[in-house]
Amino acid sequence: MLKLFDKREIEPAAPRSHAAIASAGFVRGGLTPQVLRRLRDHIDANIDQRISVKALARLANLSVCYFVRAFKQSVGVTPHDYLVRKRVERTMELLADTDLSLSEIALAAGFADQSHCARRFRQHVGMSPRDYRWSAP
Repeated sequence: MLKLFDKREIEPAAPRSHAAIASAGFVRGGLTPQVLRRLRDHIDANIDQRISVKALARLANLSVCYFVRAFKQSVGVTPHDYLVRKRVERTMELLADTDLSLSEIALAAGFADQSHCARRFRQHVGMSPRDYRWSAP
């Protein structure tokens, strides 16, 4: 008997998860490397200032809604969460390298006040900024 097709050729492929697709290098959407670099440079240069998602979306030349989705797909976290993490990292650097007061560090890292900085720092690092400063070498 003549075989016209292989059974494997007509069976539908198993659905793939987003993680499996991304790990295979088939990412659709997201931001281009150039746009990501421009956004990261802007955030690093202006970390001590108020940075809105609207301004970042304008920098990427996208609508706010699409920008947030594309940013999260590219980076893994929302733009706000990314900004908070960068500010916490900046706070860690300033705590280890300077003798500035905690309120000065909070403002230099872009937080609204020392309380907001301490709350986010404790949330991400697991200890207060004061304890971190004393434990830093």
